[in-house]
Amino acid sequence: MRSKTIALAFIVALLSGCAELNDDLPPPTEAKVEVHPDGWVDTASTSFHGDFIQNSSWDMQQCQTCHGADYYGGVSGVSCRECHANSAGPENCATCHGGVNPAPPRDLSEHASSTFPGVGAHQVHMSGGSEVSNLKVPCGQCHVVPGSVYVPGHVDSDLPAEVTINGGVAEADPSVTTGQPAYDYQANTCGNVFCHGNFSLSMASSPNPFGYVDSTISGNNYSPLWTGDESQIACGTCHNLPPTGHIEATLDACGGCHSNIVASDGTIADKQKHINGMVDVFGTQRPF
Repeated sequence: MRSKTIALAFIVALLSGCAELNDDLPPPTEAKVEVHPDGWVDTASTSFHGDFIQNSSWDMQQCQTCHGADYYGGVSGVSCRECHANSAGPENCATCHGGVNPAPPRDLSEHASSTFPGVGAHQVHMSGGSEVSNLKVPCGQCHVVPGSVYVPGHVDSDLPAEVTINGGVAEADPSVTTGQPAYDYQANTCGNVFCHGNFSLSMASSPNPFGYVDSTISGNNYSPLWTGDESQIACGTCHNLPPTGHIEATLDACGGCHSNIVASDGTIADKQKHINGMVDVFGTQRPF
């Protein structure tokens, strides 16, 4: 009996001790693994992931290890596409250069002012939002557009970006333009482009020879400064008023023959038809 009493007392003491230990345990906490440093998603932080990617030669493939090949989460379960919502996610053109569209601002150094060559007049050309024309120039008319981020010659090449002006209104009809369109990287100017007055129209091939006072009507072949201001698009910059070789006419009289282009007060009536690679006389448009 005595041995049973001692054993029972031992069990009670043991259970009592366990209860006291359980009462002293700290509350459980959820384990959390921090992969990225503080400020990873803060654009003002020195740890911002955009700067990290730039310093890694724009290699976003390392992100795919955790976030998946499509950036929808992968093994991490955290999607990059909540912020990078455009097509292709982080690999969309506007991620590195652009914003609302693939053209700067901003440039690769985060500049937004048009006085920087990486920004320049990109938006005016891309959106067609000038005072004299709605001409929209697609990226491919001035640059070789890569099929993906990692195509050779894209992120693995040095700045500045290659400018290869070809096709579109810049060249227009070779029979009326002279010289190969080109960009001068030192002067930050483009030259020999139809859209800035590189044209020479022959009276011999015109259905309206009465408009000529010389054998040709020509523009000024102006070479605008890529980083210049909007004063460069003023009427008379790309061609004289009227153009050289054209019969004399005041600005408010231009609409008499070019009614689809110029209003009675001398302003551009239809910006969609101005600088579009066509001649518009008496309401009829024809190629140069």
